[in-house]
Amino acid sequence: MNEDLQNAMYALSGVLMANEQREAEAVEGYNTQLRLISEVRDKSGGEPELSDFLDMLEAATKEKISDELNHGQSLYAEYVELTGIEPAKE
Repeated sequence: MNEDLQNAMYALSGVLMANEQREAEAVEGYNTQLRLISEVRDKSGGEPELSDFLDMLEAATKEKISDELNHGQSLYAEYVELTGIEPAKE
């Protein structure tokens, strides 16, 4: 492998991990969103119309978390494939 190709691969692998980190940051934001949904639910006194909306919002947020987790796993697998570096086996 020539040096230019190797440097390009290092750059690409770095971007893969940066994007994986962004997925993790998105999950963190969605966790905050879930906490706030729960807080609003607790303070709402069980108002049916609001409760239905919060149920929908909670489900949609959990789906988004699931999507972000899938994206993060995909980026991680792509990094391993590109670099050939696998996690240490304990």
